[in-house]
Amino acid sequence: MTSFSGCFFLLSMVVSLPFFFGSTLTMASTKYIDTVCNSASTGNKTFCFQTLTAYPPAVSATNMVKLVKIVLGLGLSHAKKTTSFVAELAKEHTFKKYLKECNDSYTLIVAELKDAIVESDEDPSSAVYDVRVCADQTHIVKYVVGNNTDMASKRLMEMTLLMDKFIDICDGATNSLWHKY
Repeated sequence: MTSFSGCFFLLSMVVSLPFFFGSTLTMASTKYIDTVCNSASTGNKTFCFQTLTAYPPAVSATNMVKLVKIVLGLGLSHAKKTTSFVAELAKEHTFKKYLKECNDSYTLIVAELKDAIVESDEDPSSAVYDVRVCADQTHIVKYVVGNNTDMASKRLMEMTLLMDKFIDICDGATNSLWHKY
């Protein structure tokens, strides 16, 4: 009877350990996500938390530096998508004039986020600065697009407002990393 209970105990441990360690890992990654979202500057913590917890690489981040790079990568992905959208619009004569400035702004956002990813390892304060430059660029786009009522301008404004939310998360992430050191 003792050997049966010993085997049962051992089997129970083998089966339950992955759940224990898995939940511990999830708790640790959620801790990093909480830190980032609580540092986000506009206070849109719900968007931040929903975005990051729904993105498996963010949930599986094993440390703050990895999470920061993942967050910056999310922002970079959206910036590239918006840059492509602006470049396509700029081909049309109607939009050429004001979209050149928007294209320049989004090209700079892409470059700054790429720099921030590299700098997050070596110089977190520079990564914070790079993200803040991105925020300045979205303000320029919003000013240039203004109250234009055509569908393309409305779509660009929507994409820019979403970019602002990603930049806010990036700002929270880089700030979390910077204040850690």
